[in-house]
Amino acid sequence: MSSYFDLTSSLWKWDSPIWLLVLTLTGMYFLLQRRTSGKRVAAFSVAMLALALAYISPIGVLSDGYLFSAHVVQHLLLLLIIPLFLLLSLSESAMESLFSRPFMNRLGSVMAVPFLGWLSGLGVMWFWHIPSFCNASTVNYSLGIFRDATFLLAGLAFWWPVFSPVKRYHLNPSVAVAYLFSACLACTLLGIYITFTVISVCPAFASPVDRIGILNLLYDQGLTPATDQRLGGLLMWVPPCSLYVTAIMVVLKRWYADIEPVPTSQTTANPGSLREAHQ
Repeated sequence: MSSYFDLTSSLWKWDSPIWLLVLTLTGMYFLLQRRTSGKRVAAFSVAMLALALAYISPIGVLSDGYLFSAHVVQHLLLLLIIPLFLLLSLSESAMESLFSRPFMNRLGSVMAVPFLGWLSGLGVMWFWHIPSFCNASTVNYSLGIFRDATFLLAGLAFWWPVFSPVKRYHLNPSVAVAYLFSACLACTLLGIYITFTVISVCPAFASPVDRIGILNLLYDQGLTPATDQRLGGLLMWVPPCSLYVTAIMVVLKRWYADIEPVPTSQTTANPGSLREAHQ
């Protein structure tokens, strides 16, 4: 009983320094985003919860050299979920005021260039899964921090042209659909490669160092390095595309709402006033 408790408790890293980042971001958010709506606060809460879980939960512990699949989940949270919900949590009025300044407006316009956002979001995922870079960032703590920071920043750059709180930076809906669909294709190609290649994408996970005594249990459950890599490939493939398809539906709904015609009653309710206007 005690050994089981020790094993499960070691899968949670409650003393992770990520709490400092969560507390700092929370303080900044409520300082700068005053009088924001409940939906935006909920979106920010989701982002902070995902950020904490990416490091303190078994996802963070197992991604640290044990399971490649956990490593993929952590990076999908950092690249896709946390930046998306951070942008959804920002107040339109506060961000309009901030990005009305010349320098910030130029920065927002650069971030709205679709090629830069697309290349940032998909480029970091492909780059950090080149075997030598993946292995180096897994075994080197400082490089791992830099890698994770690039995921967060690239995620913000990727989602900015679609879900920026400043509407003038949004892509044309048809371009946004192509942007998201092509991202799905890129993730699919990477997922297929990882799933079916016989090469170890991240050698550190092929022969992990068992620091907490859980390796035999993982292998007994069938999570051998080969199976784990295939699972990681599927996770790289299916969940991102599901998220992109959902985002496409949101863009189409937003597009439909923008082009919805004004009700006839509003234009013909008072013909007398129209006649007076023409006189």
